[in-house]
Amino acid sequence: MNNPAPIHYQLLRTQVYKYLREALRTGSIRPGMFISINQVVKELGMSRTPLRDALLQLQTEGFVTFLPQRGIRINELSDDDLVDIYEMLGALDSRALLSACARLGTKEVSRMKKINERMLQVIDKKKFNRYFELNRDFHNVYLDLSANRPLLNQVNILRQRLFEFGAKGDWLEKVPRLNYTEHLTMIDLIEKGRCREAANFMRDVHCSMNW
Repeated sequence: MNNPAPIHYQLLRTQVYKYLREALRTGSIRPGMFISINQVVKELGMSRTPLRDALLQLQTEGFVTFLPQRGIRINELSDDDLVDIYEMLGALDSRALLSACARLGTKEVSRMKKINERMLQVIDKKKFNRYFELNRDFHNVYLDLSANRPLLNQVNILRQRLFEFGAKGDWLEKVPRLNYTEHLTMIDLIEKGRCREAANFMRDVHCSMNW
């Protein structure tokens, strides 16, 4: 018999994650800050036990530090954290791209080009939340072709930490436009059928602190 607990915990985790992400987007909380557990209980209408389970899951994934006597600290990414997460993301994402590359046809390449151009437009308008959504859509064109669910889950967590919990300062100013030009290189390599080069570029250039 299948155990439904992991699905249940994942739903709780997603609910609390969305609440924290929205608070970060509106500026009501910032990385490094503490927020009250009682506040989250009240806002979500969730009892303390399932909230604790969700927070422990998010803590395991690196988003928060759960301190029962003090509250929830939103983890702030240091420069070393960014380097480490990019390195992990590059290894996993490049593997997914390599496995899916042969199935990326004209339709998929065209979609990647259109999304990338829309990313450039929102960068110029400094609509960074929309930029992050489009960046996710760009990479999902090939990630959605992968059947490796554990790998995709880890890629999603790493991207969430970088783009939704970790973006700040110089990172926000420099990375989006650099990503646009690097996406053009990736698209060109994929379009020419140079899949291994595209995957290597993803790992060694695109997912590095080269800015």
